[in-house]
Amino acid sequence: MKIKYLLALVIILFVSCNAKDETKIILDNSEPLALAPDVSWAVITEPYVAYKDEKSWEAKGAGHCRLGDILQVKGKSQDKDHNIWYLFEDGWISQDSVTVYNNRYKAQTLSESLLNEKK
Repeated sequence: MKIKYLLALVIILFVSCNAKDETKIILDNSEPLALAPDVSWAVITEPYVAYKDEKSWEAKGAGHCRLGDILQVKGKSQDKDHNIWYLFEDGWISQDSVTVYNNRYKAQTLSESLLNEKK
């Protein structure tokens, strides 16, 4: 009788340990700096945002980006009015138009959420 219970227990353990886990997190390796501890990522939270040549609202525009764009933060500074500005490859953007994260995967989650809301 004990052997039947032991055999049943072994079978249950074997089956449960081999079950496929459908909640696995898959990390995308296409961006090598995605989890770098010294790199921040910003998500554009406005429909359209202009890059500025300098960290000032009066500065000339240097291009634009759109809602949900994910950008690597290259620098951060404060202007004379104590507004925070982030530097990206194409120019400066105010903190009012971005949300900043410490890794790209968190930024990707917000970006997808913003774009799904827009639909």
